[in-house]
Amino acid sequence: MNRSRGWTRRGAWLIASAVLASAAVGCKDTGDAGESAGSKPPEPAASAETPDGDQSKGDGKESAKPSQDASKKPGGSGSTGALTCDQLRNAELQNSALRLPDAPEGTIALTDGRWEGDGVVIELQPQCGIGDMTGDPAADAVGAIQVTTGGTGRFYGLVTWRNDAGTPVPAAAASLGDRTPVVSVDISSAPPKQATVVYLTRGDSDPAAVVTLRRTAVYQVTGPAMVELHHSDAPYTP
Repeated sequence: MNRSRGWTRRGAWLIASAVLASAAVGCKDTGDAGESAGSKPPEPAASAETPDGDQSKGDGKESAKPSQDASKKPGGSGSTGALTCDQLRNAELQNSALRLPDAPEGTIALTDGRWEGDGVVIELQPQCGIGDMTGDPAADAVGAIQVTTGGTGRFYGLVTWRNDAGTPVPAAAASLGDRTPVVSVDISSAPPKQATVVYLTRGDSDPAAVVTLRRTAVYQVTGPAMVELHHSDAPYTP
């Protein structure tokens, strides 16, 4: 009787030991799984990319690109186109700030290359040059004109138009004399602010009705005048 009670107690102890061992194994497995899951670093969030492949920083938005300088855009405030010789055909020719040497008083503006009034006719000549004459970045224009009075005189002259935001404004002028037709006008970039003008003229002792010299003269703008710096002559035979 005492022996059977001993076996019963031993069996209960074995069953309890087995249950405890099973619980311990389960706790270990659970702990290992937790450690394994906790040791794995979180994956970084995907970052947005700009259209050209660069990754944006911080908030995942597309990074801003610097805008183009407005002054460098075509037609922007930093760019002014050069004047054209065709613009001179309908440009102002004389105003309160500039008086032409051989023209009557008052405001004068060309219409299709011509002005007429008080018995005087002023015609724009085809010879023209484009370039810097006033020292600013915008290219100016120098053109030749012919002033015809009621007599036999045909007076030729030069006019510099300043480039005022794309509008030709008369700035300086010079007279070449009677019956001295202009051959060419060229504005060089080196040296700057100088115009080389070729025209036909005559010697001091030659009759006014003929031309005997081909003159090459260099002009620059000084105030409202085009001042001759120097010239050279070559014989000319019509």
